[in-house]
Amino acid sequence: MVVVHHVASVSGPRAGLLRTPAAVMDAGVAVFFVLSGFLIFRPHAVALIAGRPGQRAAAFWWRRILRIVPAYWVALTVLWAMGNFDLGDKWWRHYLFLQPFDRYTALAGLVPAWSLSTELCFYLLVPPFAAAVRWLVASRGAAGTGERQRALTVAAAVAVLGLLGPVARATAPTWAGENRALSFQWLPTNLDLFAAGMLLAVLSAWAASNPGPRARIDAVARPAWIWWGGAVTVFLLYAYLVGGVDFAVGHQGWSWQRRQVSFTACAVLLLVPAVFGPQDEGLLRRAWTWRPLVWVGTVSYGLYLWHVGVLERLVDQPPDPFTGAGGWDGWLPDRFDPPHVVLLLVITMAGALAVAAVSWYLLERPLQRFKGLLDSVAGRGR
Repeated sequence: MVVVHHVASVSGPRAGLLRTPAAVMDAGVAVFFVLSGFLIFRPHAVALIAGRPGQRAAAFWWRRILRIVPAYWVALTVLWAMGNFDLGDKWWRHYLFLQPFDRYTALAGLVPAWSLSTELCFYLLVPPFAAAVRWLVASRGAAGTGERQRALTVAAAVAVLGLLGPVARATAPTWAGENRALSFQWLPTNLDLFAAGMLLAVLSAWAASNPGPRARIDAVARPAWIWWGGAVTVFLLYAYLVGGVDFAVGHQGWSWQRRQVSFTACAVLLLVPAVFGPQDEGLLRRAWTWRPLVWVGTVSYGLYLWHVGVLERLVDQPPDPFTGAGGWDGWLPDRFDPPHVVLLLVITMAGALAVAAVSWYLLERPLQRFKGLLDSVAGRGR
């Protein structure tokens, strides 16, 4: 969705029928945040509901840094060296994931990386949040009760966390001040997205050890096409009744709340049949276990990092109007100016996947050998 969103914005009028839905396919970021909330929090939810210690914070953060930072630094450095963008004298903000907090760097450099900064802020939050919930469970006496009570306590804490999202959006003019227009990129205004995935994680973790409720939930989630049909319906209604919006206008007041609620609903509807229901039944479930699609998922972080860089190189780029620096002739022949959206999408996807594969096989996957480094060091210390 994000790749299509960026490609269609470059194709302009040649995006055709795809232009309207593509304008709001930045909703893919919402799907990313909800999915991340589920995947990242589920191990913590399992431990909290079972009443046992969770993963050490240092080990958790080390795994996340190893998975995210090196590949991002390489993409940022290479595209900077190629002249895709100029990081200016605040280049260090991009390397420290601080670019969304400054108006001069917020949408500079590797533009999609604003969501990566938000994701890393979420990683910082998870261990202390899990520790606070563990204390809450113990203080309420839920630690000595059944899993159901502990699960309800964890779910309540996550729900409160999620409520901070709409509150943060409603009060952004107050606490964000002159940077209100940037606050849509920050964690507080996106907490409900992460919390939606976290609530699914709590339900999944609890149901995993309760066969009766799990069977009933699976029965409801069995027809994947109903859930995905609901997601498509919500998305299309928003796309054609509201449509794409300017960053400043679309992220304020009721329009911002409506946008976030719609995208959260869409993401949850997509995720439910992937979490629950018989995963070996149905056309949709067979489709998302298709090996080529699974491979795209495997290298998808590189696709996220590199697709805009590849896209920018395919089309003519004029010099900077203020400095006269930069600019290049695109790799596509002039007769494809502006390029048709399908052509541009196919070439962008092919090129970005090729670079993503190199990133995965030569950098990202080899580094995963060190993901248990802190665990092994702690074990030797004991």
